Amino acid sequence: MEQVRLSRKKKILIIEDEYSASKFLSFRLKNLGFEVLTAFDGATGLKEATESIPDLVILDLMIPKLPGEEVCKKIRENYDEQIAKIPIIMLTGKDSMVDKILGKVIGADAYLTKPYEFNELLENIKKIFPEALVK
Repeated sequence: MEQVRLSRKKKILIIEDEYSASKFLSFRLKNLGFEVLTAFDGATGLKEATESIPDLVILDLMIPKLPGEEVCKKIRENYDEQIAKIPIIMLTGKDSMVDKILGKVIGADAYLTKPYEFNELLENIKKIFPEALVK
C-alpha cells in the first residue's frame, strides 16, 4: 500500500455499530494522520456530527437507535449549512442497486459495500480531501 500523509489534520466521524470494524477503520485512519471520532448508533452519531462538525462522516446504514439513512437525511436537512454539507461515505452491507441509488438520492457522496477494500475507501477519501492527502 502506498504511504499517505495528511498535510492538515482532518476529522472523520465513523458511525458503525460493529466494534471490531470501527476499531480497525479508526486505527487505519489514525495511522494516516486523521483525527477520528466514533459512534456506535445512529442517534449518538447524529449528535456527534452536529456538535463536532467533522470533515467527513463514514456511515453504516444498519445501526441501532436511528438507521443510517435517517442520519444522512437529518445531516443533509440541517439548517446549519456547515453541517448540511459534511461529506458522507456510506459503508454498508446493503448492496442492492436500490440501496445504492437510495444512498445517492438521500445525499451520500459515495456508497461502498462490505466487505470492502481499505484502498477503495481511501480513494473515495482522496476525492473528498484532494488537498489534504499527500504522498
